[in-house]
Amino acid sequence: MPAPAPGLQSISDLTTTSRITTGDIPPPLVGATMTIVDDKLYLFGGRLIQSRMMTNALYILHLEEFRWENVSEINEKSAPPAERYFHSANAYKNMIVFFGGMGPAPGSAEGQQQDLVVFDDVKVLDLELLQWRQVRIPSSPHAPKPRYAHLSSISGNKLVVIGGQDIGNQYIEEINVLDLDGWQWVSSMPFDKHCGSYRSIAEQRSSIYRLSTLMTSTTPVQQEEHPVYLYSNFNFTDVKRELQVLTPPGFQVQDHSQSMSGNLLPPGLRFPTGAIAGQHLLLSGTYLTSTQQSFSIWSLNLSSLVWTRIDTGSVFNSGSWNRGLLLEGSNAYLVFGNKTRNLADDYQNRQTNFEHVSIVDLEAFGIYQHPPTTMTQTAQELGLGLLNDPSMADFEILTIDDQRIPVNSVILSARWPYFGALLREQEEQDAAAAATPEPYTIVLAFLQYLYTDHLVTAQQHHSQVLSQLLLLADMYGLDRLRDLATHALHQMLNMSTAAMVYETAALSQQTGLQIRSLKVMIAAKKMLQQQQ
Repeated sequence: MPAPAPGLQSISDLTTTSRITTGDIPPPLVGATMTIVDDKLYLFGGRLIQSRMMTNALYILHLEEFRWENVSEINEKSAPPAERYFHSANAYKNMIVFFGGMGPAPGSAEGQQQDLVVFDDVKVLDLELLQWRQVRIPSSPHAPKPRYAHLSSISGNKLVVIGGQDIGNQYIEEINVLDLDGWQWVSSMPFDKHCGSYRSIAEQRSSIYRLSTLMTSTTPVQQEEHPVYLYSNFNFTDVKRELQVLTPPGFQVQDHSQSMSGNLLPPGLRFPTGAIAGQHLLLSGTYLTSTQQSFSIWSLNLSSLVWTRIDTGSVFNSGSWNRGLLLEGSNAYLVFGNKTRNLADDYQNRQTNFEHVSIVDLEAFGIYQHPPTTMTQTAQELGLGLLNDPSMADFEILTIDDQRIPVNSVILSARWPYFGALLREQEEQDAAAAATPEPYTIVLAFLQYLYTDHLVTAQQHHSQVLSQLLLLADMYGLDRLRDLATHALHQMLNMSTAAMVYETAALSQQTGLQIRSLKVMIAAKKMLQQQQ
């Protein structure tokens, strides 16, 4: 395929933007952890490049403005973890749980690299108070051995620790499970695989923790247990790929390595990172050969186990890009690095840079967090029944094609802020009806959403109706309807609907859907040209 003419962008370049970070930018680090909760990223620990000293510094990146803030002063107010690198960090409720890693032995002189130990401790950062919290964990036969460069993941209220290496750099073939509510190690099992941060990732369908909700809720939040997906690649000259699934509650291991397929398969990626977004396992990492160096991103469809390369254009073909993280609420993948440095040089030092961040729009590739179910099927059916029962109505909606739809004003006011404001304006006039410029089919589909909080009827899933619902969601600021309509349009996107979906996405500012529909249109044009 010929390269784009100078000054022109490929469509893949439209999926990725780059930003400069500001504030207290951390120095390049080896083996630090990065954890996103809400609109903040927490960076902890690591080893400095120049001095080779370990650190227990804590930084926060404010993601709305990409501004770094050094908050290490909290280490003076509460007992911090010891300096360390290649530890693990996982968000749970209103805290980040750290485990293990390697650091200087107590009492060792600064700079003496040989005086190192590996840890088996659990440390907790309270995000509400932003201070270190002490937890007491009783001794247990299930407690893990000290380790570093291990993997960890959270399933329900369990922290699952997998593999890693001991002080002698030997792989630890073991899985250990920590109950995060009772703070005790509750199970352990042998695992005869070599897993570690150099070659593997462990990811689960994570719960999105919202501190604002957790702090105000009086109802205990029951966390759902999900399988942990463990992917490894090794023997980089002739890449071997493995996929195991650890299924709760016992975290039995199922091997799916032979089931993976694809027109292309991921190359060997060093120090990979990953995440699960919707139905896809994301894999990213450093791709180095004698002729090529780049940061590469792939996705595995968890339903079909088919691999697809995420083509982000030219942004990662230069510079040093080192670490990727999923920004769940935005369907974006953040990749940190330095666009002016050399990837091969930085890989030799195992360093991660934090001056620049590239933002990949995953939705443009059909990868996004699906809207959650908020009501049971019975509740949805009850909602439709209320809409169809005129005896429950006290108001009418008049459509542009002279149809009258009886509605309950209390339900509409609660779920459609615009209607509530309109109703208050009409109270003085004692009006019991309102007109809309939309036809009956669109208004009915819209009301069905308001009564059920879902798109549940066949009528709502006509492509033209969905397009109008998306425009209404944008007009009235209904985020839930926007997510549902966008998801449904993604599902029915094909060559015949692409042009309409493109126009609707452009008008409603749904960039990911717009780019994906444009890709379908271009593919359709190429197919027609080939047939001619």
